[in-house]
Amino acid sequence: MICVADSFDAMNSSRVYRKKLSKEYILQELVDNKGKQFDPKIVDIMLKLIKKGKIKLED
Repeated sequence: MICVADSFDAMNSSRVYRKKLSKEYILQELVDNKGKQFDPKIVDIMLKLIKKGKIKLED
């Protein structure tokens, strides 16, 4: 759970070395790494929360 949340925060935040990543890129990264880097159940929950607007992900 922490790995997904931390990765999401890193991708969804501007850094000194790069701007915040796009919504499409972030969602694709979560899906692409489901079952590899991220627990599939946690990714599914995260995607549902984003879709319902419980977690904000803006362009």
